[in-house]
Amino acid sequence: MPQQTAPKDTGNETEDLPPTMKVSKIKVHNFRLLRDVDINLESKTTVLVGKNNSGKTTLAEALTRFLQPSTLKFTLADFSAESYPEFLESWKTYSGGNEEVARDQLPEISLTLEISYSKEMPEYGPLSAAIVDLDPDCTTAKIQLSYSLEGGRLSRFFEGVQRDSETGETPDLEHVLSVIGDRIPKMFTRTITAVDPEDPTNTRDIPLEAMRRILTVHFLKAQRGLDDEKERPKDLIGKVFQTLFDAASKANDGSAQKGIADALSTAVIGIENHLGSEVNRMVETLIPALQSFGYPGLADPGLKAETSLDIERLLGNHTSMRYEGVAGVSLPESYSGLGSRNLILILLTLLSYYREYASRGKMPGLHLIFIEEPEAHLHPQMQEVFIEQLASVAKLFPSLEKENQAWWPQFAVSTHSSHISNRADFSAIRYFRVENDPSGGLGRHTIVLKLTDAEDLDEEFLHQYLTLTRSDLFFADKAILVEGTSERLIIPAAIRKDKNKLSSQYIALMEVGGAYAHIFFPLLDFLGIPTLIITDIDAIGPVEGKTKNSATTVHKGTSTSNATIKNWFPDSAAQDPIALLDAAETNAIIRGNRYLAFQIPEVKGKACGRTFEDAFLLANPTVEDLDITKSDISQNEALVRDTAAGLKKSDFALRFAVNEKGWKTPRYIQRGLDWLLNYTTTQESAPKTPNDTGVVVR
Repeated sequence: MPQQTAPKDTGNETEDLPPTMKVSKIKVHNFRLLRDVDINLESKTTVLVGKNNSGKTTLAEALTRFLQPSTLKFTLADFSAESYPEFLESWKTYSGGNEEVARDQLPEISLTLEISYSKEMPEYGPLSAAIVDLDPDCTTAKIQLSYSLEGGRLSRFFEGVQRDSETGETPDLEHVLSVIGDRIPKMFTRTITAVDPEDPTNTRDIPLEAMRRILTVHFLKAQRGLDDEKERPKDLIGKVFQTLFDAASKANDGSAQKGIADALSTAVIGIENHLGSEVNRMVETLIPALQSFGYPGLADPGLKAETSLDIERLLGNHTSMRYEGVAGVSLPESYSGLGSRNLILILLTLLSYYREYASRGKMPGLHLIFIEEPEAHLHPQMQEVFIEQLASVAKLFPSLEKENQAWWPQFAVSTHSSHISNRADFSAIRYFRVENDPSGGLGRHTIVLKLTDAEDLDEEFLHQYLTLTRSDLFFADKAILVEGTSERLIIPAAIRKDKNKLSSQYIALMEVGGAYAHIFFPLLDFLGIPTLIITDIDAIGPVEGKTKNSATTVHKGTSTSNATIKNWFPDSAAQDPIALLDAAETNAIIRGNRYLAFQIPEVKGKACGRTFEDAFLLANPTVEDLDITKSDISQNEALVRDTAAGLKKSDFALRFAVNEKGWKTPRYIQRGLDWLLNYTTTQESAPKTPNDTGVVVR
């Protein structure tokens, strides 16, 4: 069809104008853990976070595998495990004679892209192939890439699957999969279709090459082996230079990069000619010796050496980075730190991606770049700078090349680094969470959450907190929020002391204070992370000589000053300390994936601490030789409170976290830890732990 054009832009282009088109949404169906996910992408950088094996890399593989190989072959293992029963259901329908419905029931792997574009684009270029709607106000193109059974092959696909010859019973799922498994790569094929966003029946097929012109996808995988000399890490750099040369060779005539590539080729030709002459002279000296052995015989065909140098192999195999040393001695690439080498490799690779994209000319196209775990070998500050400056290469590379060609790459960065995830904008983070099959099957699937979709979220506070504390919340199995330093020091020791399975789980321990813990509730609920909140009951009541309620012992208190408890129990009557102690013995302190732990008596009906230190002394009175056997509860509470007031909190916690053993964990904390241990979650458990306690202290 003729080239489709958009209205001419009468304004002047500037560097700060937003991209004229972008991939706004990706939908993946039935590919491994990505059973049915929708992911909105940012214009510049989207950060993918979540625990190991939650599907972040799978997203990149879905796009690269659909777009890069000329022949696409998925296997049964690439299908979502939750889709397996659909093969059996499709066979049942087929065996019943309804082939049309059976084909619709058969699982397929699909990737759907939504592309947003501006009507102000001077021309649509390759995107024209994806625009099938007739609505002048529509600015979205939709492309579906599918991997499904070829037409007319349903009978061959199910050939050999049949009911038991004696009993007539339906074959089980395992049998069906064993028969059809090897047929999927042979009978399934890729189709690419442009779909009208407003009318799904209005479609147009898109050839693979046309699709590649619309969208260029690169996947920069995590760099392994940089510290292994046997792997010759300089080969990685050399291969990038080889790619840069290849892209420069394809650049437009007259461009600076084309000139460099031509100059390199000319230089190599000159070396070839000179080297060839020298080799020929060496061969000529060998001819008398060869003739003495009867070669070349009666009919002398002549003997000549020809030397050919492959410039791409020269760059790939014999190019490395060296660093200036002292007194003219250059240092090999391996002498540089791993972080510097990784960063250089990433930037050179991104430059090669830009060169490859730019070699296409000025035809507008989309460029999506996945970067996997860029934090490898980078120190924390470098990680933060990397994610902040990544988008700047979109302007930097064209300016270095003195090109006025617009380049608007979209980056998708998958990471396990709290420094990267917490430095990124909240709106740019996509959280990958694995859940069990809702139908009760053995399969699992990933859901992808956009943090800003959480209701009642205090984005500014949470982003500042996570940035300042480098919280590992996005990568944890479970979380513990504590009031202050004492709890932050003692909780890991309490977990280690119990020697239970909680120490083998990845727990993010965060010191948030009693005044702020509740601000995390919307985020914790949205992410679905099981969380124990440990705070102080902070009893207050009338105190002689003071006009306002002030800190007092629990049984003399009339309310609490703790903001988190007030948020949990908004009814003022429920904030009475005695009412709180009663509530602590019920499920009122449990809400979904959250458990609220505050001080309770070690023995029901006895003295209760107001703070952690009070509660610890009540649980371990002998550590300060306290006599709490008095019948007067208030008297006992006053004794431990006065004793705790004379102790320095950090020294007190360190004393029992590091030096002294054999103490008892206060009951309110122990109950909370037991709840967290026994909490069953639909999310997968990461087998790795960051240290011997399984607790990340932040």
